[in-house]
Amino acid sequence: MCAFPGPPDYVIWEVTLRCNLRCRHCAAAAGRPRPDELDRQEALDVVEQLGELGVPAVALMGGEVLLRRDWVRIAAGLAEREIAVGLITNGTLFDKEVARQVADLGIVQVGVSLDGPRQVHDRIRGVAGSFDRVLRTIELIAGMDLAYKTVITSVNTMNIEYLEETLDILLDKAPGFTWMLNMSSSHEFTRLSSAMMLDKTGFLRLARFIGENRARYKGRLTITATHDLGYFSNVFGELHEDPWNGCQAGISTLGIRSNGDVTGCSILPDRFIEGNVRQRTLKQIWESPECCAYNRQFRVQDLQGKCRGCKYGAICRAGCMDHALAYTGSIYEYPFCLYHMEQQGEIG
Repeated sequence: MCAFPGPPDYVIWEVTLRCNLRCRHCAAAAGRPRPDELDRQEALDVVEQLGELGVPAVALMGGEVLLRRDWVRIAAGLAEREIAVGLITNGTLFDKEVARQVADLGIVQVGVSLDGPRQVHDRIRGVAGSFDRVLRTIELIAGMDLAYKTVITSVNTMNIEYLEETLDILLDKAPGFTWMLNMSSSHEFTRLSSAMMLDKTGFLRLARFIGENRARYKGRLTITATHDLGYFSNVFGELHEDPWNGCQAGISTLGIRSNGDVTGCSILPDRFIEGNVRQRTLKQIWESPECCAYNRQFRVQDLQGKCRGCKYGAICRAGCMDHALAYTGSIYEYPFCLYHMEQQGEIG
């Protein structure tokens, strides 16, 4: 049994599920707030618990984080405890006043979502004019003194044909930003149908796009895959900013939902809930021997399918657990792996 007495390096906190958009690919099917969301005092108690646990960095997100009326108080509480704060927003409500608040709070990162050129972004987001608002937000962020400026694109069959156009937009509007690309996934309560997830051809296309453009635009735009793409490729090289060392759910990361549910990774479905802050403190949940046992107590023999017997199995642990689950029904077999494809002669 493996214990993790140290705090998580990074916490993603969904402060509300309320959202002003209805994005087709939203993993949380955001829109209405959860009926049992933490009130202000409960949220501030979580802030206190994060400080007591010694968490160094927290990203606030939604839903749409700016729709939570006390988001500034939450961010201020974290900053008072010397916790680095990031803000992940859909970009439609970010204006000069919010930019001023972000600067006053000392927030270190703002991440904004962009799905593609105007017609594509608006179709995926479900609201006409959302692209123009996001572009204005990107321009605002570009003029701010932030340690990290991030654009996030979730790729699926609706926008994979528009990656080059999206790249051109960001080269023009977001120099010096980091562009993070991930693959949309579908679960029981998401709005995205499984038919809209990328297949092997789409996965390879996205991986090749990232691999080719990372070096080409280095210094102008940092292009990186998120943890659902890879791994150990000799052809494409490293697609991430840091070498892949296995899913970090419950090891160095933690997710908190707006109702206080705690998971190792914020995108994993309900059966991975480890507890709730209304019943136990974050410290009690995190330090429980049973917390995230699927990952903390991982054994190489747990691997299944084509991941079983892989020489990188002990390190990789079947890649991104969310995508393994979405595509194969198991967290121990990743559907697409660049190393495996290269070994099978599918990539040369």
